[in-house]
Amino acid sequence: AAGCISWRGMVSDPSFAPAYRLRRGAPPMLGFLYDDRPAGEHWISHFLPTATSPPLAARDRQHRHALDSRHGLALFYTPRSHAHFLVCDLVTGEHWEIRADPKCYKIIWSNLLQEMHSLRENEQISCNASVLCAKDGCDHRDCHGGPFLVALVGSDVEGDTYMNHAAVYSSATREWSDVTSVEQENVIDGTGHSAVVGNTVYAPCVEDDSVVVYNTREKKLSVIAAPLEVEDQEQQPYLDLMGLEDGMLLFASVVKPRLYLWTMEAGPRGAAGWARRRVIELGPLLPLPVLEDKSDVSAVGFAEGVCVIFLKTRVGLYTMELSPGKGKKVHRGYINKVMPYMSFYTGAWEPLPASDEA
Repeated sequence: AAGCISWRGMVSDPSFAPAYRLRRGAPPMLGFLYDDRPAGEHWISHFLPTATSPPLAARDRQHRHALDSRHGLALFYTPRSHAHFLVCDLVTGEHWEIRADPKCYKIIWSNLLQEMHSLRENEQISCNASVLCAKDGCDHRDCHGGPFLVALVGSDVEGDTYMNHAAVYSSATREWSDVTSVEQENVIDGTGHSAVVGNTVYAPCVEDDSVVVYNTREKKLSVIAAPLEVEDQEQQPYLDLMGLEDGMLLFASVVKPRLYLWTMEAGPRGAAGWARRRVIELGPLLPLPVLEDKSDVSAVGFAEGVCVIFLKTRVGLYTMELSPGKGKKVHRGYINKVMPYMSFYTGAWEPLPASDEA
């Protein structure tokens, strides 16, 4: 489609596109978002394309902190804008600015780790934020222009009591829900990946293999335990929630030279079922110096639907296909969180080039 006008016109045709997308099963990964923030500087959000023709609106943006990407949308925190959050469709270029309701401030700027004033000066938020499509009956193969939700899940301390709070914004009503609060010892990891099943958001906890569950429809919070199964507890590091694989929660951890993966069934109300474990040898997939080095190798992202996991190493960022098991270096930097952007893109949102430009 990037190099052939006739092919681009065919895959963009309204009569062909739905069948093509249905046959694909899942949108392709067009690229991934990651952040850079030099000491004392502002946030810079980067987009690295992995497809031949990247989305039109995908480029580096200053004063934007990428928080999440799902269902063809990307969520940013924009501390130097009049709006707190920005939701973007990187293919069509549509964007929506969102101001947080004052009742959400205790979620966004928790006093659990630092004073609120310090967090604002550092342009930092302490909650876990997720964006998700809110269109009824959508299969999320080609989400564009429909309603969406932004869910915030965070922790705070009130006196000697630890609290979890959550609220959700609806683009349909342009309003925030009331804050749901519950007393819990599980502290939300504001920098971790979230997962979404239906209207339920799963947020990881800090230094704890448990997950806080927020049902955005019923406005309820609960906690489930991650499926930790190891013979030697000291050899197994903290499990990282990656996202969804085949409708189940996916957890990952690396104990060189192996990648451990767990999947857990999760229902719309947060109930967890059985789990299974897989072990993948990293020796054939990563350079020997990386595996011999004492520094950590960790999973920092997962592309849902195409089963590609991102591994952070001291020499750069690698992608690994879980099946059949192929590794590839995609970036030289040291990236702590990768947010894959999944969507269909054929160039239908821009004029087709002349034949001598194709």
